[in-house]
Amino acid sequence: MKDNQSRRKKARPKKHKRKILVHRVVAFLLVVVLICVGGYYLLCAANSPYLKIRDIQITGNTATDTYMLDGIAGPLVGQNMLTVDVNSLSNQVKKTLHTDQVSVIRKWPNTLIINAGDTSLIGAVICGGSVLYLDGHGNVADRANYLSNVNLPIISGIPDIQNLKAHRALSSASQEKLDDALAILSALKTKGFIGKISEIHWTKYNTYRIITKNNSVFEITGIDNFNQNKSYIATFLRENRSNVELDLQIDHHAFMKNRT
Repeated sequence: MKDNQSRRKKARPKKHKRKILVHRVVAFLLVVVLICVGGYYLLCAANSPYLKIRDIQITGNTATDTYMLDGIAGPLVGQNMLTVDVNSLSNQVKKTLHTDQVSVIRKWPNTLIINAGDTSLIGAVICGGSVLYLDGHGNVADRANYLSNVNLPIISGIPDIQNLKAHRALSSASQEKLDDALAILSALKTKGFIGKISEIHWTKYNTYRIITKNNSVFEITGIDNFNQNKSYIATFLRENRSNVELDLQIDHHAFMKNRT
């Protein structure tokens, strides 16, 4: 009797160990199956035409010219939404647009949205066959062989502006004119109108001509004169008025005529 009891006691631990082993083997097999099934569906998704990028939308800053991003975003069309490197894309857009405010969003099943925030660029100067992109402080932030960002206004007419290409300082008079032009553009940018401006030109009559993309012109004497008329200018820009010339040099008096 005692021998039978001792044999039963010895058999119980062995059965318990076998059960544990069986449970572990089953659990391992389940994990392997889940990994295989998940990998299969992930592989199918990665090769699915349903998840191929068909559209890339660029939103945000009005100064952002989508043409500048065509070389970056274009090759992504046809790639899979799951495998596209959004971090690399975001870094390339930041570098191209001179902004730290970029987010890339996957809009399932086949659209990428690039949201670009404020850019440091405010205008462009064309001199000596080159395009110089300026920030709000008048620093040359980038150089190009052609005007790649058509949403940024051209700054023209300022004497000695070509010195910027050679990294030389402007004369004090020219620097003052450039500072005034940048201040005007900064004010327009703050109001969200910079994308409506084609050019700001310093004339031989010591005035600025702000030329819109709708072929309207505002003529002012400087930033103070601009500030006194900014509400009036904003109304015209908001209404997208075209082919109108406004002389605003005399405070509180606007002389308007149609442009032919």
